[in-house]
This record gives sequence, C-alpha cells and structure tokens, in this order.
Amino acid sequence: MDANDLERYVDPETYDLTYAWLTEDIPFYVARAKEARGAVLEVGCGTGRILLPTLQAGVDIDGIDIHPGMIAVLQRKAAALGLTPRVAVADMRDFTMPRRYALITIPFRAFMHLLTAADQIAALRCLREHLEPGGALLLNLFYPAFARMVEPDGEPRLEREFTHPETGLPIAMYTTARRDRVNQLLEVDREVIESDARGYAATTHRDHFRLRWIWKPEMELLLGAAGFTRWDVRGGFDGRPLEKDTDEMVWTAWKE
Repeated sequence: MDANDLERYVDPETYDLTYAWLTEDIPFYVARAKEARGAVLEVGCGTGRILLPTLQAGVDIDGIDIHPGMIAVLQRKAAALGLTPRVAVADMRDFTMPRRYALITIPFRAFMHLLTAADQIAALRCLREHLEPGGALLLNLFYPAFARMVEPDGEPRLEREFTHPETGLPIAMYTTARRDRVNQLLEVDREVIESDARGYAATTHRDHFRLRWIWKPEMELLLGAAGFTRWDVRGGFDGRPLEKDTDEMVWTAWKE
C-alpha cells in the first residue's frame, strides 16, 4: 500500500462501521495468540478489531500498522477500555522491533495490500527475522476464485447487507471492481450506505483500495524465497483442508 492508497483507503473513523459484519476471525486469532508460548506481534492491526480483544485476553501482544490514522483510533479505543497497547506506525516490508516473537499474525488479508512479488518477499523476510526460533507466522488470504475472476469489470455489485452495530439500522455495501488479470491486481471502489429509520440513504462512505491476489503454489514459492522451510495451509478458520477455490486460505509458516 503506497501513499496514494493510504489517502484513498477507508477513513479510520468509519473503519469499524465498514467492517462491523466481520467477527468470525476474532476468536480464531485470539485463541492462537493465547496458545503461543511467548510474545505476539499483530501486523496490520488497524483500529484494534483483533488486537484489543487479544490484549483483553491477557496476551503479551504488540501491533504495527502502516496507517497513522488507524493507530490513533486504536489508541483512543484502548484508552476507553483502560488498556495501554504497545503499537507503532510501521511498514511490514521493513521494520524493526526490539524483541522477537513466538507468533506473528497478519489478519484479514492485510498481506494482499503488497502489490509486487518483491514487496511480498521483503515483508516475509522481515517478518521471519522477527520470529523466535520455532516461532510461527499466521495469516489469511482469499483464494482467487474462478467465478470472481471472470466477473465483468466496472459494474457495481451489492457485496453485503448488515445492520449498524449501535442503531440497528440497515447498511448496504457496494463494490465496483477492476481486475488486471496479467499482474494479479484487484482495484476496488467501495460505497457503504447507511439508511435512516425510513429506509432512505442517509450517509454514504466511499473508499478505494488495491490488492494483489495470490495462488496457493505461488504463496509456497514466496515463503520458500523468504527462507521458510515448513508451512501448512488450511481452508478456513475451522481448520478444514483447502479443497475449493471459494475457501479462505489460512497459512502457518514456521521459522526453524
């Protein structure tokens, strides 16, 4: 994610609203962090959607994010909860932390914001350097499903509907995607529309982001190029095998 992407990415003040529907990964990452025998680092910690529940669970966890606004919101939320997280603004491709970790996590596809193989390998090498011997890197990516890859570009799509976590009023999320199928790049314009009590559109939040999709064999090559020699991939947060291109890839790679 470059400077231009940061400027156009979702407003940190509305990030939690935009992702109010996303909760299924929180118990998974909290549980894995509690199982780690040592310190944990969350990369791409955002506004603390996962980091704060992990901290509340008693885990020794640090966090980094490239977006200063996200870190500011996280710190404000933490203060309201009486928590003092150790977080910093940093780029996963090149950062330095004062200690090494038993577990490093990159939740919610944050690794996919790296748009070139060079950036991906640089990040994986830096992450591996920050692991203790025997430590694990844990991240999830969407599998580039064939059905989504062949969808028409530039057409708005109703991505999901959910309710406002505070008011209970309906929210609709629309996305307009464009795909560079040669370079594996997905560019998305998104609108999150809040409705009022009468059902009329009241507030619209717009943002833009880019991702690079990654195939399973490609991820294996990236991990190997970064120095990892052992890894595992599952097809979801429940640990089932990766069998379908609609599965979520959940990767664990160990530093030996």
